[in-house]
Amino acid sequence: MASADSLMRAARLLEVVVAALMIVLVVVGGSVWLVSTPAYVGVLVRAVDSTGATGLDETVTLEVAEDVRRFVVDPGAPALPAMIGEMPAFDDAAVEHLVDVRDVMVPARWFTLGLLAVVAAWVWSRWGIPGGRHTIARACTTASAIMFGGAVVALAVGVMDFEGLFAWFHSIFFADGTWVFPNGALLIRLFPLPFWIAAGASWGVLVFVCAVTLCTFARCTRFTVGTYGV
Repeated sequence: MASADSLMRAARLLEVVVAALMIVLVVVGGSVWLVSTPAYVGVLVRAVDSTGATGLDETVTLEVAEDVRRFVVDPGAPALPAMIGEMPAFDDAAVEHLVDVRDVMVPARWFTLGLLAVVAAWVWSRWGIPGGRHTIARACTTASAIMFGGAVVALAVGVMDFEGLFAWFHSIFFADGTWVFPNGALLIRLFPLPFWIAAGASWGVLVFVCAVTLCTFARCTRFTVGTYGV
């Protein structure tokens, strides 16, 4: 009997941990999705004054930024130009890197959607059974704690050495040397380091807000279960 109870507790703990990790991945993937929307990229390109760096007028700069954004999230996007007027635009190295980015972004988006469906199905199946809401609350609390911890670590590392963090992140997904370009490359002038700092900060804020929301939801759910038994 004791062994059966131990196995049951272990199974419940495993369920909570797995569910929490899935929730974290959905939040992280969804946040990346939000910061790669046309509206957000356009606002950020204006905010970091990419127009001044590219030498193009604002309309063209925004159009080119959108072309790049679409290229990395849509396999059916048009090819990027090698020249814009008399200015060199995207050479083979830049295009190959952006293809590598797309090979990460597109599967990641589908993976996020799939995980979202799995999490939604799990919540739905658990919501109406005895102890189910408590299990959901535990998973949300665990996910929130993971995201809070990760956000704090990422913030600390980013403040101390953002370029090092940026390089480490790229090294996870891309081969050495394939994502480094001269400062004069259009890709660098279009999306300079301040762009990525702002994007990283925005992503962190979104994750933090989601963590707070999950924590609040978990507390409300526990209160409801403890007070009303439902």
